[in-house]
Amino acid sequence: MNLESLRSAARSTAQLALAVSPWAPTDGPSSAAEVDAAWLTARLARPRDPRAAAVEVRPQGGSSGTTDRRRLGVTWNDAGVAAGLPASLYVKSTPLSAKNRTMVASLDMAVNEVHFYREVAPQLGDLVPAAYWTWAGNGARHLLVLEDLTARSCVPLALGSDCDLAHAEAMMDCFAKLHATYWADPRLGTAWPWARTWSRRPGYGVLKTFYKQGRAGALKKGENVTPAVRRLVEVLNEKSTPYYREFEVGPLTLLHGDSHLGNTFRMPDGRGGLLDWQVVWQGPGLREVTYFCVTGLEADLRSTHERALLERYLEGLRSHGVRDVDSLDRAFERYRLFAGEAWDAAAMTVAWPGLQAPENVTASWRRSSAAVEDLDTAAAVARL
Repeated sequence: MNLESLRSAARSTAQLALAVSPWAPTDGPSSAAEVDAAWLTARLARPRDPRAAAVEVRPQGGSSGTTDRRRLGVTWNDAGVAAGLPASLYVKSTPLSAKNRTMVASLDMAVNEVHFYREVAPQLGDLVPAAYWTWAGNGARHLLVLEDLTARSCVPLALGSDCDLAHAEAMMDCFAKLHATYWADPRLGTAWPWARTWSRRPGYGVLKTFYKQGRAGALKKGENVTPAVRRLVEVLNEKSTPYYREFEVGPLTLLHGDSHLGNTFRMPDGRGGLLDWQVVWQGPGLREVTYFCVTGLEADLRSTHERALLERYLEGLRSHGVRDVDSLDRAFERYRLFAGEAWDAAAMTVAWPGLQAPENVTASWRRSSAAVEDLDTAAAVARL
């Protein structure tokens, strides 16, 4: 093990210990409950107008999983209204359970998302939510105060939502724009050292263990486990090292990293966007497209339109000036291969309840299991 690996392992161990602890040192709020009128006045209002102030903060519901997610309604004084301060906010903060904190901490998920919003998001415009405040500390403690997308009539989707062809096409356009913007970008791994390749991501060893245990757990807990799924588990366990190398075969670009349907939104004009940037890394763009299609599209829609969706994505890259674009046949072969990791992600949510709502787990498991059978992904992995 080299020095970098030792440092990464030591850091992951320390982060896991802090994540399990019910308390960790912070230098500010790390939960939505702590975002009150005084804090909003100091952090959001005064930088815009020294006369602006929050008068009232109202909880408006939310949910908890990998992170705690809450909407807050805010009443501002006249100066705050005149300054254009938002009447509602979306707050992401520290996971409530130790189990979820360990995942967020060991993979630097909150830290990565803060880097993304501070350093990259401004270049992507309305494809991502606006960020008003971002902070991440140790042990998965963090706080992000973001735009409430519903305020501009955007519709966030859930992983278990029914994705129609129009939204799938819009997401191909979104991925093409994102990936073309950072295609073989020299800032990856230099100016942005946090955007790492697959095997250099924080907690890589932990992630490999999670995946392997997740496969075993999913075979025990998942419904309608097919022979194709069992064969996929066998070859993924056997070929994990060469398989994971495929995620570092270039050209590489900046990836959202967790591009399932539940991390997308639909804009009023029909365009698609991406939220929840906790797993950002650098890799092949087709991995992202595969992850979306395999976990988000029902079998009939996917099997009927997947080649056309891939072609739309490839044409989108070309239209944005990317020259070294795969042929459709080459892209489809990589799509077959990458489907295994998309299934892996779905399997993990089956093995560890609480990472996703039950209806989302059921949908992604059904879709990804059908996809790896239709695509004969086990055979694609076995050839490595």
